[in-house]
Amino acid sequence: MKRPRKQEGAALFIVLMIVMVGTASAVFSATTVSHEVRGTGFARQQMQTRHTAKAGLTAAMDWFDIFGPETVRNLMLAPGSTEGVTFTCASGGTCYPEIPMANGRRAYRLYPEHFSKLTAAGGGPGLLVNEPYEQATSFGAFTALTPIVTIDIYDEHIISKLAPGAAAQGGSKFKYMRTTLTARARARVAAGDVAKEAADQERERNETGADFRAYIVSGPFATGS
Repeated sequence: MKRPRKQEGAALFIVLMIVMVGTASAVFSATTVSHEVRGTGFARQQMQTRHTAKAGLTAAMDWFDIFGPETVRNLMLAPGSTEGVTFTCASGGTCYPEIPMANGRRAYRLYPEHFSKLTAAGGGPGLLVNEPYEQATSFGAFTALTPIVTIDIYDEHIISKLAPGAAAQGGSKFKYMRTTLTARARARVAAGDVAKEAADQERERNETGADFRAYIVSGPFATGS
């Protein structure tokens, strides 16, 4: 028995609609999964950058402890100790993202070289076992990202007030130094020509940043200041 042509046309239309709905659902699912994976990657990169900033801050306190408050204060007050610092490009085409400090600033900035010079691998005395942040340990052995961390030491204040945990009887002529440390971490592509955002201070695309800050009291030490 022959079916009317109208029924055959309706069946073909229904089949085409089902195929179109299935295709649209597949495309929507693939796009959603792609965005989810990309968002998860950005969240992971941001978390890794935060851990890198925290590692840099901890390393800065170790560096501070190695040299002591008197030496650090002399570096902060020495004329020219932080002047003339420009963008220093490291191997792989990455540069320090922080602008140089203003001339005459009573502050001191730590770069990765400060820590590498204290390791045996960097030709130093071996006071540090390894550098506090590295590409493989911070973001994985096969990542395209590299960590860049700078730590600013500033706002030094000599205080006579006893630090928490000091002897309660007082009577000491020792003084303490209260200092602010700010670690600024960035995650950038290790190699290649990466597009920069001109409207965002030349920030690289897919770049993440994280800051950590600490207020420390160091000493005691004798000073006439």
